[in-house]
Amino acid sequence: MSNVQATALLLGLGAFALRVVVEFGIEPTSWRLSFAPAFIVYAAGAATALAVPLLAFARLCPRPRPAPRTLLVSHDRARPAFVAATSPWMVGPFVIMLMFLAGNGLATERAPDGDVSIHAAGWAQTALTVAVIFSIAAWTLFRGPRVELRPGGLLIRNVRTHMVRWDSVLASGPPAPVEKPRQISLLVRRQPPEYGAYVVRILHRWLAVDAGFLANSIRHYVDHPEHRAEIGSRQELDRLCATMEI
Repeated sequence: MSNVQATALLLGLGAFALRVVVEFGIEPTSWRLSFAPAFIVYAAGAATALAVPLLAFARLCPRPRPAPRTLLVSHDRARPAFVAATSPWMVGPFVIMLMFLAGNGLATERAPDGDVSIHAAGWAQTALTVAVIFSIAAWTLFRGPRVELRPGGLLIRNVRTHMVRWDSVLASGPPAPVEKPRQISLLVRRQPPEYGAYVVRILHRWLAVDAGFLANSIRHYVDHPEHRAEIGSRQELDRLCATMEI
């Protein structure tokens, strides 16, 4: 686990704890007020509970700028690859917000005296809701979007995972990204006996790599099959980076 991932996880737990404080502390206080002041008190409490962890993350884990113009070498010798891993700086705020929202899943009820509590049957519902949202947050943080350039093709992991052979990528790889692209699109030929093509999208904003560098690297291996066998070696990555700088 990287320091950025650990920070996001801890701040996410803090956001959840602050949301619980709002639910059991601030919200009952607001019930004693008229509508407008009650809304202001509750909204201010909830906004502060979310803003504090988000601002702390931005302060503790500033995002690298510009984005890295390189890839990582996979440590798995059985599957050599160049890896564009999930950017913890991008998914961190998303994870914090998700864990904050898990506090909305508390099956609370209001007692006649104004106190807030969770009844016996509500604990199971609360545990299930929180567990599901925390699981989504953990998957995003530790198993989020990822692209691997392998000798045999591309592994592209978004919500689903696609394995695309180099020879199936049409139009000489993806087009060069515009200044602020939302995604990189690949046109992929269907395998026989099927005909036609389909689009695979890379959500590069969630990746710790410069969009143009990733698109150009994919295009390079589509156009130069003679270099694919060396993918996964440090020497080939150095050669690729030097080529991209020309």
